[in-house]
Amino acid sequence: MAPFKVTIVGGGLAGALLANGLMNNGVEVAVYERDAADSKREGYQIRLGEAAQAGLKACLTDDIRTALLTKLGKSASEGDTAPTICNSRFETLLDLTKFGSYSKSSAINRVVLRDALLEPVPHHLRRGNERVQLHFSDGSTDTCDILVGADGSRSTINQQVGVRNIVDINSHMMFLNKGDLTQQIIKNLPARLQSGPVITVTKDLLFFFALYLPPPREQSSQKNGGLEYDLAQGSFYWGLTVRRDRIPYDDPSKIPNLLEFCQNQVKDWAPEYHAMINAGSMTGQTDNIVVAPLRASKKPSKQWRENLRRNKAADITEGHPRVWLVGDAIHAMQPNRGMGGNQAMQDCADILPELLSLSQIAAKSGPLLSTQDVGLAVKRYEDKMIDRAFSWVQKSGGISVPVRNTKIWHVAGQDG
Repeated sequence: MAPFKVTIVGGGLAGALLANGLMNNGVEVAVYERDAADSKREGYQIRLGEAAQAGLKACLTDDIRTALLTKLGKSASEGDTAPTICNSRFETLLDLTKFGSYSKSSAINRVVLRDALLEPVPHHLRRGNERVQLHFSDGSTDTCDILVGADGSRSTINQQVGVRNIVDINSHMMFLNKGDLTQQIIKNLPARLQSGPVITVTKDLLFFFALYLPPPREQSSQKNGGLEYDLAQGSFYWGLTVRRDRIPYDDPSKIPNLLEFCQNQVKDWAPEYHAMINAGSMTGQTDNIVVAPLRASKKPSKQWRENLRRNKAADITEGHPRVWLVGDAIHAMQPNRGMGGNQAMQDCADILPELLSLSQIAAKSGPLLSTQDVGLAVKRYEDKMIDRAFSWVQKSGGISVPVRNTKIWHVAGQDG
């Protein structure tokens, strides 16, 4: 038996990235993922900024990171971009690219990113002293020194370890669509989208639209003005957040025509929005629209583990220092600031040195890695993570949706 083993539950962005970091430093790791290998459930877009870059640099080898960065989307602007906030007449209220301290980023397809991160770890990926004993629904078990919960905003590990800080935002629902690009779709969309995403906010609605225009390959490229990109691999993505009382069904999945519903929400908006909502309609891609709940998280006390462990009646698993949490499993946040995935990946940069330090202790002391050492390590990680990530939870709206222009201006202004 190896002197130190980490098990990660969840093979999404954070779980796969952390697995790379552990593997590259000789630590035994197992990754459990419930979805099939070809699942496209994370098929929307993510924009990688400085936080994500920190995670990539900490966990990936230089060759893999360099190859991954070549897949970042292009834009008509130089370097990373930031959203432009518009009103419903498609007039610019605030161009965030003009603010040097605003967190800028570059787009990438989540499937492309996740597949790249999982590629080095297939033989570590499984479906399905004191140590952690895991029991899975299929009857299988595993044992490890540290369990890392990277199982997303529906995290069962968050519940079992007792933090229980993830909440549903029942006041709104999100309607999402992603589709492949064609030359005609690009032609029909507002040209400014080639320079970065657009966010539009009214009293009842929040709309986001972005393009992913990957760098060209030799045999597959499209040139539009000075911008050259791989049209065959490009995609569009939009999200419409709607106040719940505008939905005439208790169960939004019963809406007979999701496209028509979304069209009606912006019927009084400028024609540019109609073109964005209808992107892909000529190629049958409007059937891709899905309805998703919104979740966010409350900031836990930095002493949440100690508080739980102090309760003699508490389950022994509650607050246990050998169960760690990353990403949406601890700091779920609304998507309007685009920082959920970024903060999850920065978690990996913060958590990796603590796990490597424990691995070194285990190598010297044998299988008797003390829970005290583990507790000190997780405390250092969480103290740093809670301050960093939950500031972004708040900037993203906390547990209420920022659906007024004044709120967006306020949030943007706080971040520069």
